[in-house]
Amino acid sequence: MQEKTCKTVRLCYGIALSLMTVITGALFIWQTLDIYLSGGNRPFTAEIVSERLTRISPAFWIWVVMVVVGFVLWEVFTVPAKRAPLKDDCYALRRLKKRVPQKVGESGLASLKAVKRGELINLIVKLCAAALCLAGVAYGIAYLATASNFPKTNVNGEMLNMAAHLAPCAFAALLILCGVTLYLSLSAKKQLPHVKQLVASAKSDEKNGVEAVYVTGNTAVADLYGRWKALSNHKYFILGVRIAIAVFAVTFIILGIVNGNMRAILIKAINICTECIGLG
Repeated sequence: MQEKTCKTVRLCYGIALSLMTVITGALFIWQTLDIYLSGGNRPFTAEIVSERLTRISPAFWIWVVMVVVGFVLWEVFTVPAKRAPLKDDCYALRRLKKRVPQKVGESGLASLKAVKRGELINLIVKLCAAALCLAGVAYGIAYLATASNFPKTNVNGEMLNMAAHLAPCAFAALLILCGVTLYLSLSAKKQLPHVKQLVASAKSDEKNGVEAVYVTGNTAVADLYGRWKALSNHKYFILGVRIAIAVFAVTFIILGIVNGNMRAILIKAINICTECIGLG
């Protein structure tokens, strides 16, 4: 089947499905608002909700059928995927560094110094970002662990205070991580020419018989960080962390059952479902 025909069918059906989704959502919101504005102490009773959902059920079932038909059409009217070439400087830098020899000659000394300087700065940036994020986490844990911050007299006020104290930390951590990612990408773009020069100079020195005396290995701190990174990515280390987290989770679940907290949470969930959401 022609690619242009497949694209046209998928586009038209996608627009129709999007319109049906908007219509169904609008009907649901309209019925919800109508029930709420009708007043009463408990407007969201099971009978009223069931009646209103029955009114819009035809639109809902049409939407479900269109979703199912859409999956079928997407398999019938296939369009060959055209993947653009991956332009990731960090990935390209990691792959190119594997081609750098253990030692280089005098011609590659300037590039070697630039690469090592960039690696050291990247390591410092990562450590500073990790320290700032850990400081935010420590502050959040200290705030949540302080009982005086939750007097249980004004729930809305407590939630607003908690958001005012913790939201800036989360937002700052997000900005830090985005900034570090952007900086590493720019740093990789700057290092790529130097690494290419290292590889080229090493090949040239080897061809001309020039002695290679300058070691291209990492610094002691960078080497230690590399070892830790290799250890943290090892399958047995990851498995151990998962097992430890599972043990902690099961332990706290058992403690919650023993001290009666499970029943308290169950009662709160029942009250929310029956009194707030109106499912009961």
